Amino acid sequence: MGNVLAYIAAVFITLPIPMTAVLYLLVRKTTRNKKHSLHFTVNVMTLIYILAVHVTLLVIFNQSFLWYIFILLILLLSMFVILQWKYQEEVHFRKVWKGFWRFNFLLFGFSYIGLTIYGLMDRILSL
Repeated sequence: MGNVLAYIAAVFITLPIPMTAVLYLLVRKTTRNKKHSLHFTVNVMTLIYILAVHVTLLVIFNQSFLWYIFILLILLLSMFVILQWKYQEEVHFRKVWKGFWRFNFLLFGFSYIGLTIYGLMDRILSL
């Protein structure tokens, strides 16, 4: 059973874009609600994209950037807290977290795509 979970996690981390589409379609089919399906998929796949970016950086540069990713996440969360405090004068942590998490989905999703293209070009040009 542990091997099956490891294989599923490996597929999600190595192929996050197709897995995002598959997860969205499965949730949409079961809930029949597009908005809920999209939010559920974003919430689940954000962590997967963060891990995928870490693994991609590890493969391309042979160095772990996990601490830099953690520092970036802490700085982004701080920025979202400060922005909400500045514009609404009180902080609703749930709203801050939702905006932060959805922003990270976009940031790490596009970072994964960019790093994948960079990695492919680097390998092709090194031949």
